[in-house]
Amino acid sequence: MFGSKSFQIRHKLFLVFVLSNILLIVSMWQVFQWSFDRGFVTYATERDRDFLQQMASRTANLYIYYDDWYFLVQESRLEKDWQQAKLENIRDLIPPPSTPNLDLIYPSQYYRQRFLLFGADKQNLIGDVPFTDAETQPVRVDDQLVGYVGLRSMRALVQDQTLSFVRQQGEAFLLISAFMLTIAALLTWPLAQWLSRPICTVRQATKRLSAGQFDTRIKIKGTDELADLGRDFNNLASTLEHMREARKKWVADTAHELRTPVAILRGEIEAMQDGIIKVTPDSLGSLQQEAVHIARLIDDLNQLSMHDMGSLNYTMEDVTLNDIIEQTASSMSLPFDEAGLDLELVFAKKAPINITGDQDRLHQLFANLMNNTLKYTNAPGKLTVTLTREGKKAVVLFEDTPPGVSDEDIKQIFEQFFRVENSRNRATGGRGLGLAICTSIVDGHQGSISAYHSPNGGLGIRVEFPLN
Repeated sequence: MFGSKSFQIRHKLFLVFVLSNILLIVSMWQVFQWSFDRGFVTYATERDRDFLQQMASRTANLYIYYDDWYFLVQESRLEKDWQQAKLENIRDLIPPPSTPNLDLIYPSQYYRQRFLLFGADKQNLIGDVPFTDAETQPVRVDDQLVGYVGLRSMRALVQDQTLSFVRQQGEAFLLISAFMLTIAALLTWPLAQWLSRPICTVRQATKRLSAGQFDTRIKIKGTDELADLGRDFNNLASTLEHMREARKKWVADTAHELRTPVAILRGEIEAMQDGIIKVTPDSLGSLQQEAVHIARLIDDLNQLSMHDMGSLNYTMEDVTLNDIIEQTASSMSLPFDEAGLDLELVFAKKAPINITGDQDRLHQLFANLMNNTLKYTNAPGKLTVTLTREGKKAVVLFEDTPPGVSDEDIKQIFEQFFRVENSRNRATGGRGLGLAICTSIVDGHQGSISAYHSPNGGLGIRVEFPLN
């Protein structure tokens, strides 16, 4: 199930859950051990210190009566000999010796095997535990130190006496842990599969998408991160599908735009070869006009492709929009006059508006927008170019007179090869690339361009640039 080739995300999730449970069990066991050692043993040690004071007081009273420690030492030896005899004759019932003085000192029989007695010089009298390793309490008679009573360390005693108990508890804890781990594993495997199912769905959909099935979509359920991943995938698939359709349309439009002038050239050249058309300056001029049209179309396509690849160079410098617009309008005045159109410039403020831009590209931008009016505005008509400052942006408005653009067409007006008229004829001389090039130039200046219905009845173009 867990081969290197089939080690999938659901297996990883399953292992993460199982290892987490194991780590939790080990941590709980460590906490249990620490809590027992720190809690119970510490409590018992504090309790011993209270009893040591009672034992010291009782021992002092006995010392006053006997005036030495011999009586206690003798009783301790009797008790030790009895313990040894009991071990050697385990089948015989040997009664314990009488130790009334020791019994009087102990607060309970539990303390019999822990009792220690030291002399005033801290030497062992009862027990074999060094003075420094025992809990002790001084015994004083008439403010004179006569010895010490003590107890064996509770920690060492607990480790000896409760070893079997702790082992039993540990085995029970491990059995319970194994049972709980089995239950967790049985619940975790379906959970891991459920969590990995959306990822597997995205994986399969990605394979179909990479095979060119751009209509692939994922059903979205929920609002978590996996659902967001599915939405992002659907957006990607939709974008790729749109790009494929756009590429097909772009190739078809490019072929159509090139086919017409090439067909004209070919027809006129064949006519000249057959003698139908004489080679005259007028006929050569017609050929040159078609060649120029092809050259301009190829140049426009080259500019768009360079912009898409990010290799269209811009020479950025501080420029004044007022001057560039005036120069462009001056160069376009004659064509506007011949077309019967008026060109009006409106500068909202006398102060010049400066931006960082490429002067030649900006001149090309404004010329393309003015040419758009020349091609599609009826005479008599008018184009009003307005330059204003709005906050931290410079805004240029191009508003012309009828005919206008429909709501549906205005959304596609910046697409390549798009023309407002339905037919593909070139009666107006347009190639459908002017506004697409304008979009590229505006993007290169980190600005924005949009279209709207002009208040004068025609088309309005709004261009925004960030100020210096």
